[in-house]
Amino acid sequence: MLYARRPGHQSQFSPVLSAQARGDSPFADLIGWIQANLHAPLDVPALAARAGLTERSFHRKFTAATGQSPAHFVEALRLDAARMLLSRGLSLKQVSAQVGLFPTARFSRLFQRRFGITPGTYGEMHRVEA
Repeated sequence: MLYARRPGHQSQFSPVLSAQARGDSPFADLIGWIQANLHAPLDVPALAARAGLTERSFHRKFTAATGQSPAHFVEALRLDAARMLLSRGLSLKQVSAQVGLFPTARFSRLFQRRFGITPGTYGEMHRVEA
């Protein structure tokens, strides 16, 4: 899956785009799998097992390849996906479930910390009519 530049109101930074820019990431398949499974538990032990590495080796190699720890990378993907879902008019509860950030209060806190705006306000400001 390739990503194009985002519409004007969205940040151009994306952890996936950054990882793709490196081109030779040994974790390209894993990153695609993570994106398809944001709703699932995505902790280091599960990701390391999927990559066929020990947890320590996975953490070190993934951080070197992407520039972020696995936990920060997954959180960034989840929050970026949440922005897109909010702009489509989904409720906070629906978005929280689809991106795997529970409970909804935790999702709201992480979203506001990253983007400086509450998810509800973001959804109202950036809602795209279907």
